[in-house]
Formats: sequence, structure tokens, C-alpha cells
Amino acid sequence: MKHLLFILLITQLSSCQNKKAQKEKIEATQTKEMQTTQIEKFRWQDGSTCPIGYPIEVYRGGFESADGGYVDLQAGTDSGEGGWGDPGTGGMSDGIKAVPNRLHVQWVAYAEDCVYEIDTEIDYEKMVHYFKEGYQESLVFLNKNGKYEKETYTSIVVGYAPGGAVYIWLHGSGKQVEIGRYQGKKVIIPQEEIDKLDGFEKLMHQKNEAARIMNNPQIVPPEVREANKNKPIPFGLWDTYRQKYSWRPTFVIQNEGTMFITRMDMFNGEFEQLFDQSLIKNEFSKRAIPKKINFGWRDKTGQNYGGSIWFDEKEIFDAFTEIYKDNYQGETEIELRVNRTNTFVTAWLKGNGKEVGVNLKAKVEVFKSRKKY
Repeated sequence: MKHLLFILLITQLSSCQNKKAQKEKIEATQTKEMQTTQIEKFRWQDGSTCPIGYPIEVYRGGFESADGGYVDLQAGTDSGEGGWGDPGTGGMSDGIKAVPNRLHVQWVAYAEDCVYEIDTEIDYEKMVHYFKEGYQESLVFLNKNGKYEKETYTSIVVGYAPGGAVYIWLHGSGKQVEIGRYQGKKVIIPQEEIDKLDGFEKLMHQKNEAARIMNNPQIVPPEVREANKNKPIPFGLWDTYRQKYSWRPTFVIQNEGTMFITRMDMFNGEFEQLFDQSLIKNEFSKRAIPKKINFGWRDKTGQNYGGSIWFDEKEIFDAFTEIYKDNYQGETEIELRVNRTNTFVTAWLKGNGKEVGVNLKAKVEVFKSRKKY
């Protein structure tokens, strides 16, 4: 009798455990399904970038999303020709899909002749926020309320810098914002794995491939190769570009002229436009040091002019250091002064009671539009 009761007890316990396990499995499945349906989706494509002179090539990997989505980031050799942060022609993944929450990539860094790997979570929430927030684009027509329609970002860009540093931006036609900075590590691809690759993939792992790539003038321009000759790789340089200060552009235009648009491209790969209400408000904002500023203005007759100033890296970084060496929290203006004939522009960094010129080594272009408005 005791033996029978023991068997019944064990049977009941087993049945309860099975029901509990089944319930937990159902709840886990339901939770996963709920999480999957809550994953935000937008139309975007991938892009990649690297500093010019430090070409890379993705060997394996891509973006991963919580709904099981995957975007392969293999796109051939990236030369960085478009500049740091530029997405180039983009990848082949254009479409509506989930925002990724993970990046897992192995890539060849040809200047270092090594392979890096990164397998990390990325800032999903931050990307979703920016996708939803969008931005106003000067090229988009005004809506019925007389305000510019909002645009949103169209690419998620991955930047690969020497030392295994990885950066991610959201890119749009009128704005680019950094999402985060991540760190990869060096890895060795097993020879038995390389031996199984086809010709194209095997080539990037060959002994002399790095030297061939670095000496290819279509990938590393001769002037860049010459400038880098016998110099150490500046590991960490692209991290210094991320330092931000509270600054804004201001404009001095003679003869009652008015500025109507400006675009600021920063050394850290971000860029933004100010026009209409944002230019009128022209608020101080935490920004990286500018690499280039484009601007458009018109004189009192309605004649339009445009200009660009490319800052010398050392000159403008030294100027920011001088302005902020005693007070990092101060606010600064980059004042662009247009001459009376609308043929030249000078630039000055002003803040914390100091004024430093930043145009002695800068490249400046000014042109006159054929149209009046």
C-alpha cells in the first residue's frame, strides 16, 4: 500500500512539473512573440566608412536584430574616399526592417595587416529615438502650415578605425548623428578555414594582399600614402574627434545682407543644417569641432551667394584648446565675417574672453548665384 501511494505521489509530482515546464515554455514563447512584435522597423540601408589611407574589408558578419533579422555587411574593399563618416554608395539591404540591436563583424585592417572582430550589443533605443524624431530638411517642401516637412534617417553607418575602434552613425540627407563607439579585438583566422574559402574571400587573407592594397593608387591615393610614409599609425586619433564643446556659428554680413542657410560637417563624422527657424534661434549646442562649414547668404537686392570654408585640422584644434584651456564649460562662437564685396570670408573663434583666428591655413571658396530671390 505504501509502495502504491509513493508511486501515485511521484506521478502527481511529475505531472505537476511537466505542466509547470509546459506553462513556462508557453509564457516564454508568448513573451518572445510580444518582444518581436514590439521591435521597431524603419526603411534603412547599411553603409560603411574608414579613414582614407586605412582601408578595410569586411570578411564576415553584420547587423543582428531581436526578431532574428540579419544584414550582411560584406561590401568589398572600403577606401574611405568619401571621408570619415561618409556612407559611400551604401549596402544592398535597402528596405523596411528591424532596427538592429547587435553588431558581429570580422574585418581585415589592411594598414595593420591583421583581422579584427567585434561582437557587441549596440544602442537600439538611441537609434529608435532618432529614427522617430527625424529632422527638418531644407530641401523638402513646406507643408500646408508653412513648416518644413520632417525627414528621417536612411542609413546605419559603421566606421572602422585603426586599432579596432568601431563607430556607428545614423545618416540622412540633412543630418548625421553618432550612436556610439565600440571596441573590437584582434583575431587569427584558422588556416583550415582560409583553405576552404573561394578565390575572392581567400585573397584577402593572402600574405602579400595587404601590401598590394596599400600600394593600389585607386584605394590609397599617392599623396595620402606619401603623407603617411614612415609615420606611425595614429591610434586613438578618431576618438579625439569625438570631444564636444558648446558652440554655434555666427555671421557678420556687410550692407544689410542676411544668412539663410548653413551646414556644419564635424571631424567626428556628424553633420547638421541650420535654416529657417533653427537658424533664427541659432542655439548653442554640444558639437564636435567643425571640419567644414557651408553657408548661403543674400544681399539687400536679393542676390544670392554661397561659400565654404575647410578648416586646417591643427589650426582649429589648437584654437579650441586655447579657448577652453581655462574653462571647459564656456560657450563659443565661430564667427564668419563676409567682406563688403561678398568675395571672401574670414573665421574667428570667440569665447571665454578670447578671440582666435582660424582662417590663416583654411581653404575658402565663395561664389555668386545666377539667380536673385
